Amino acid sequence: MRISGTIAIIAGLLVSSTASSAMSNQAACPKFEAGAAYPWQNWDLMPGDHYAWVYIEIDKTGRALKCSIGENNILDPETRFRLCRAYSEDWRGPPAAAGDPERRTINRHFTLLGAAHELANQKARKQFQGPYPEERPSCYPE
Repeated sequence: MRISGTIAIIAGLLVSSTASSAMSNQAACPKFEAGAAYPWQNWDLMPGDHYAWVYIEIDKTGRALKCSIGENNILDPETRFRLCRAYSEDWRGPPAAAGDPERRTINRHFTLLGAAHELANQKARKQFQGPYPEERPSCYPE
């Protein structure tokens, strides 16, 4: 009984090492910066999208000190408030370089995709994966 258990363990190790060597032969997934678009995504505004220019005043470390909303089409003031709050609490800008002022203002374009834009992205994703079969879906999480 003990010998068959040892054989099973050895067989399991051989199978897992074969599987891991096959996985290592696959190309590595491309690196994506947070917030960057996938190759198939279209960031042009479409009907139903909401956008806002967000202006964030940051200190030398990149911590947000003040936030304001510029040009936008977000009608709900609560949504604009929550957008600024998210940037103020959760977002960090790049640290200052030598010679940068104590306080700097960085602007970001925020887009909230509408239903038509989501459908267009889903369609484009299917079209992208057709001619690029080597691009594994696992490299592009939802």
